Amino acid sequence: MFAFQGLVKKDFAISKLWFIIWLIFISMFLFIPWALELYFDAPLVFLPIAVIILLLFHAFFLPGMLLSMLRLEGKTQLWLHNPQSSKVLFLSKLTVGFFYQLAAQVYLTAVGLAIYEFYKNQIHINASDLFSGMMVFNAGLLLISVYVSCWAMFYWTVFHSLGKFPAIKSWRWLVLVVIFFLYNTISTLLGKIGVLKEIVNKWTIPVLAGTNFQHKQGSWEIYLNAADIPVLGFLIYILLAFSLFLVSCWLLDRKVEV
Repeated sequence: MFAFQGLVKKDFAISKLWFIIWLIFISMFLFIPWALELYFDAPLVFLPIAVIILLLFHAFFLPGMLLSMLRLEGKTQLWLHNPQSSKVLFLSKLTVGFFYQLAAQVYLTAVGLAIYEFYKNQIHINASDLFSGMMVFNAGLLLISVYVSCWAMFYWTVFHSLGKFPAIKSWRWLVLVVIFFLYNTISTLLGKIGVLKEIVNKWTIPVLAGTNFQHKQGSWEIYLNAADIPVLGFLIYILLAFSLFLVSCWLLDRKVEV
């Protein structure tokens, strides 16, 4: 436990500047549409769209921070001499990245709620629907970012593991491309099988996830629709993410070098 805490502190230390720069970028990105709204005297035209774009972009924030920390580890080759298991090394970086991702999403959500509170007479949506929709959206965004991060870890470890083989070292990026297309081809073909599709979609959970936006005469009309999430499909993605994590740890235990 103490070793894990030490790794988390170290990862916080090496990534905090990255996060501060990201927050500054977010703030500047939000300032520009706000300034445009003031200049054109057109409230709620640009700023809500900017908030939504930034939130959606955060599906790749955690994987990006994870790869940034792994890249720094690659320069120092610390994992080659670290006595901790690969699971602890990866979990430390995932924990730090997850914390930063959550903090950034809370910041953007707070901005969105402030916009709603300031312009609530021009935003036609039920307050309870807005709250539940934001909760589901943020939770889904966090889960997606963790899933993408597991793929990022997998590709990173495969890429550096192949570096031990001189014959394919210069072509290892091609192996990653083949894995990407092979996985998507197989999953697409399996998704077209009627029996499997019926089984996966047999049990579903309705959530407020479907959203429609309309901007009319200086006001927004927002409709939240119920979307059915397949329980089995959700569990399959969790199992896949966990498998990618374990394979990445196994490859890292082979002491790959950059």
